[in-house]
Amino acid sequence: MDSGKKPKEIDLEERIGFLRKISFFQGFDDHELRQFLQVSKWLRVPPNMAIIKENTTERAFYILVRGEVRVEKRLPNKTSPVLLTTIATGECFGEMALVTEIKRTADVVASIESFILRVEPEIVSTSNVFLQLKFYKRFCERLVTRLDLANKRVADFAGEEANSPIVPKVPSHVGQPVVVEKLDSSVKPGVGKERPEKLEKSLVADRRSPMPDKNQRQTPAKLCHLMHQERVLPVNPAVVAQFRAMIKNGSGLDNTRRLTDLIALDPVLSCRVIQVANSPFYRRANLVGTVSLAMVIVGVKQIQEVIAGTILAAESVQAFNGFAQISDTFWRHAVVVGRIAEMLREVIRINAAADLYLCGLLHDLGMLALDGISPAFYPYFIQPSAEIRDIVKEEKEYIGMDHGQTGAWLAESLGLPQTYLDVMRFHHLPEKATANQVPVALVNLANIFATTKGVCLGQPQVTEKDIRRSFSWALIQEHHRSFQEVNVPQFIDSFSAELDKTWESITGDILL
Repeated sequence: MDSGKKPKEIDLEERIGFLRKISFFQGFDDHELRQFLQVSKWLRVPPNMAIIKENTTERAFYILVRGEVRVEKRLPNKTSPVLLTTIATGECFGEMALVTEIKRTADVVASIESFILRVEPEIVSTSNVFLQLKFYKRFCERLVTRLDLANKRVADFAGEEANSPIVPKVPSHVGQPVVVEKLDSSVKPGVGKERPEKLEKSLVADRRSPMPDKNQRQTPAKLCHLMHQERVLPVNPAVVAQFRAMIKNGSGLDNTRRLTDLIALDPVLSCRVIQVANSPFYRRANLVGTVSLAMVIVGVKQIQEVIAGTILAAESVQAFNGFAQISDTFWRHAVVVGRIAEMLREVIRINAAADLYLCGLLHDLGMLALDGISPAFYPYFIQPSAEIRDIVKEEKEYIGMDHGQTGAWLAESLGLPQTYLDVMRFHHLPEKATANQVPVALVNLANIFATTKGVCLGQPQVTEKDIRRSFSWALIQEHHRSFQEVNVPQFIDSFSAELDKTWESITGDILL
C-alpha cells in the first residue's frame, strides 16, 4: 500500500472533496475533514493487494473512500478463498478492532485500485474532542446498521421462529431476576396500560393525598443509602406499549434503529442499557456513555432482554401516584430538554464530548427516585400554591434532598459516566460546577427554555430575564471564546424564535 504523497496526484483539497461525497462524513465541515486527515493515513491500494489478513491482530480499521474491496475466507478443503461479501465506497471495515482485540477472521483484498483511510483508535482519541464526538457517533450508527442487517438475515434463516415472542430474561449481572411474561395483545402502540384519565385541574385536589409532613423527611445520609442500582423506577407506559407491540409483531428482531430510538425516549431504559454495557461482565476500560454504543457492545438480543426485564420489574411501581398530568409532563420535559440542549450545542458550535441529548434526558432522573419515596409530593405541583412553587427548595424541606443530588447518587450507583452525574447535580446551579461545565451549562439553558415554553411541572417560574441572567452564558464564553463576541440577548431572541418554528418536530414524536 502506498501512503506517500505523489506530486499532482491527489492533493489535500481533492482528498477533502472525496470525503465530502461519502455518507460517512456527511455533517463534517471542511475544517473537521482536514483534522480527520491529519490523524489518519491516506492509502492507495493496487488491485488484488491484501489490506487485512486473516488471523492477524491490529487495532486499526479502515474507511473506503473510493473503490471496492472484497472479504474472503480461506477454508481447509478449498484451494481458493471463498468470497463472503464486497464492500463499496463509503463503507468502513475492520471496525471490530475498535471494540475488541480478537484476531481478524477474514482477508480483505482490493478488487480494483482503491483509496482508503487507515484509522488508529489511539490517534483519534487524542484529537479534537468535537471531532471525536462526531466520528464515534457516525461509527456507532454504522455498527448499528450492520447489526440491523445481521438481524434481518438471522430472521430470514429462522423462518417462523423469528416471529415468536422473546422470553424476557435478564442476565445475572443486572441484578433483577425475571419470569416469563405473556405479552398483552390488547395494548395498542402509543397507549399506556390502564392509565388514569387526565383530570380537570378543578378536580385534582379531590384525589391528592395529604402533603408529606416536613418533620418526617429523610436525612440526606438515608436517602443516599436508598439510591442503589437495584432500585426500581417507572418506565413511560407509552414506550412500554410500543416495545411490546414490536416484540409481538416480530419487528423488534430486525428493526434495530427503531429499538434504539425507542430506548432513547425513556430515561430509565437508557440508564439500564448503559448500566449493563458498563458492568464488569463486558470488561470495558472506558465507560460507555451512549445508547448506540451500548447496543453495539451488549448486542441487540441481550438489550431486548434487559428492556423486557426492566419493564416487568417496573410494573410494580406507579409514577407520580397515578397522576398522568405529572407523568406526561415529566417524560415530555426530559425529551424536550435533551433535544434543546443538542440544538444549543449545534447552534453555538461548542465542543462537548458527552451526548448532550442524553444529558438532558437524564437530568431529572432523581425525581423518579424521590417520587418512589414520597409519592404524595409531586402531585401538588399540578395546582401549586404560592408556598410550594420552588420545586428544589420544597424537595429539601418535604423529602430531605433535591432531585439533582438524588439523581447523581443514583447515577453513580448505576455506573454512569461522571458527566451525567455533574449535569444532574448542577443543572439548577451551573455556577457551582467545577467539571463538565459545558454540558451543565447547555442543559441548564435547555431546561430554562423548555420551562418558558410551558414544558415543566407546575406553573412556569422563569422569564426571559432569568435566561439572560443565567451563569451558563459565562461558562460557555469561557470555554468558547468566539461566543464572547455574541450579543446574548439577541441570541436568546433568535434561538427562542427558532424553537417556535421547530416546536412540532421537537415534540411531535414524543410518546405519551
